[in-house]
Amino acid sequence: MSSGLDMRGRYEAALAEVEDMKRRLREHAQRVAAREKELEQLRLEVAGRQGRRRTAAPAAPAGPDRSDELARKIAEAENREREAVQERLDEREQAIRKVERELAGQRMQLKEQLARRTGSAPSEPEPARDPEPEGQPPPPTPLPKPPTDPDLEPAAGTKRHRKSMIADPQLKKPS
Repeated sequence: MSSGLDMRGRYEAALAEVEDMKRRLREHAQRVAAREKELEQLRLEVAGRQGRRRTAAPAAPAGPDRSDELARKIAEAENREREAVQERLDEREQAIRKVERELAGQRMQLKEQLARRTGSAPSEPEPARDPEPEGQPPPPTPLPKPPTDPDLEPAAGTKRHRKSMIADPQLKKPS
């Protein structure tokens, strides 16, 4: 009968060992689940920093391979951001050039209208410009200088007579 007791003891020892293995496996599974949850949080943080929402993606490898992949994806996102900024700057520069061309055209029209009214040709026609000028934009148009005519209207309180506005050659109608 001792063999029966011996077998029973080995059986109970084996059961205890199996229970111990099950307990260790449960603890290990809990640690793995906690680590997976932590990794998912890190993925969400990285995706949030990149300014986009992450769709359900397949599970990525953990460890050094994952950090290399994250570094590559961050570098790609930074490159896309730089390209987008450069594109916006290029669009803004094109818009500025377009406005400058429109202003130059309107300036020429005003000079032509002024020349027709005064009966004289424009003093110096501007050379034709390329539709897309290379290099630096043209300098800004200077503001007109105020007239230095001493016969302008006197300050309040003085009694000089006014000179007729008809005497101004720019205001006379061409005949």
